[in-house]
Parts: sequence; C-alpha cells; structure tokens
Amino acid sequence: MKRLQIGGSAVLALAATVAATATCAPNESVSSDVMTREAFIETYVALRAAGLQTESRVISPEDRERVLAERGVAQEELLHFAEVHGGDATFMREVWEEVESRLEDRQTDVEPAR
Repeated sequence: MKRLQIGGSAVLALAATVAATATCAPNESVSSDVMTREAFIETYVALRAAGLQTESRVISPEDRERVLAERGVAQEELLHFAEVHGGDATFMREVWEEVESRLEDRQTDVEPAR
C-alpha cells in the first residue's frame, strides 16, 4: 500500500481514492472499523496545520508520523475512511468543507489583528 503523504500529494491521493469510488453507491452501513467523521476531520486538520507551519507548506514524514501518533491514528485509517465514504459525494464535500473551515479558523486565530 502506498504511504499517504500529507500535503499536495495527500490531497491528490485522497481525491483519487474518492474519485475511484464515486461511482459506487453510498455505503449505507459503515462498519465499526472506520474512523468517525470527526476523527478524520480533526486528524486531517492537524496534519495540514503542521504542514502549513513549515516554509515548504508540506508536512515532513517525521512530523506526519508524530501528528498521527499523537492522535493514535494510522495512515491506513485515513485512506480507509476515504474508500468507505468516497461514493457519497455529498458527505465527502461536507467533510472537506469542514476541514477547510477549521483551517481558516485556525489561521484567523493566529493572525494578528489589523
């Protein structure tokens, strides 16, 4: 299995997974081995936030492993979430909108007032 790189390539990897499963019917019964929507969002936001703090704006493999370990999440869990929910375009759009909103909120919280 290909390692998930959080950054530009991570977005592409997850988007490809979602696109590949988008023609499938939405998964009506999600098994308990799939991480929750909230856990996925929180983890992805933490990964992106860590990457955005670097000059390159891409998270390093070491930082990625650290953030995942802090949250008790494996890379495969992120991919599995996307594979399971990828067929539900509305659900995934809402997930990405929430990720974007939280990242914007974080930026607002750290930017000095003008």
